[in-house]
Amino acid sequence: MAEKPKLLDACREALRIPADCTDFDAEIEDLIEAARAAMRAGGVAADVAADDSNGTVRLAVKVYCKANFGMDNPDADRLTQSFDDLLTMMRGSSEFGGAS
Repeated sequence: MAEKPKLLDACREALRIPADCTDFDAEIEDLIEAARAAMRAGGVAADVAADDSNGTVRLAVKVYCKANFGMDNPDADRLTQSFDDLLTMMRGSSEFGGAS
């Protein structure tokens, strides 16, 4: 299996920012940390929220970044709902430190 790109690179790609453009990396890194904090606050175990190899965590972080990056994002509400749906699923699963 191919190695997954670093989460920052994956988020940059999800945001359609070219790989060689690092102008927004500080903002994206802040959003990654905010997504992890939201997952922890929402009931996901801290070690799981920090696991960059977990596909669901990676997806949740990318969705969170897409919802909160920039201004006047017409998809923000839909993407925020998607993040909330993922968080609800993770909270209810023992795999993510939620319900047993």
